[in-house]
Amino acid sequence: MFTKKINKKETTISVDLDEPLTSNSCSKLIIESMKYILYQKQQIPFPYDTLLQLQKTNKPTNKNNNTIKNLLATIELITDELTCQLHTNECDVREVIIVIGATPVSPKFLVKFELPDNILSSKKHMEYQHSYRKPLLTLMRCLIKSDEFQDAMALPQGPTNTFVLVQKSDASTKSDFFLPKPQYTPPIQTSTCISIKIKHNDTINPNCTCMNIVKIHHDNDESSVDDIPINIIQICTKKPYLWYQSKEVVKGFKYIG
Repeated sequence: MFTKKINKKETTISVDLDEPLTSNSCSKLIIESMKYILYQKQQIPFPYDTLLQLQKTNKPTNKNNNTIKNLLATIELITDELTCQLHTNECDVREVIIVIGATPVSPKFLVKFELPDNILSSKKHMEYQHSYRKPLLTLMRCLIKSDEFQDAMALPQGPTNTFVLVQKSDASTKSDFFLPKPQYTPPIQTSTCISIKIKHNDTINPNCTCMNIVKIHHDNDESSVDDIPINIIQICTKKPYLWYQSKEVVKGFKYIG
């Protein structure tokens, strides 16, 4: 891991993983990072897991219940939709950004995830052989060791909006959740920006036997699109990379005691 200062406000953090990510584990890394950032940037009053517990234990009359419920539902929906984008063969996601501010074009803080080229399909690779826990630990260790990232986390930030945008080449049916923003350019020169560049070893885990399991499952399914190499699909259907914005916005809030 190394941290490189590009200009006054942008910092790049390189994260080297031991093996490729699956679509599920890649989504998990981004969302878990977002939960951590939301708490550190004072957009939520407690860590995400604590909010989950409060939702279960708060009295029905608690003034915070609806706010917590809405926030948890929004993050769960973003998680599902992001995983779906990474999961789709004809959709090639290159970057994901988390933008904290009143609008996506005038944020106070921005985190950009640059994704590896070949993310494994979770349709072909089993979660128990490709856990997200080790990559997440590596990522969090890099973030905690970065002085620039920790300095950015320490800057005070009042409750505001958090947006999630993806940059993708998508030949599939347009998503009803991530809406096209063809003219959008991340405002990295006018906001504090952390760029997280995720890289991995190009060789698949030698202990991985997922392909054998999936092959048996699809032996009688000659027309399955999952049997077509993803790079062949992308060559045939490549579209320009454009930005798409989640229609759900995470609303920061303070806990009412």
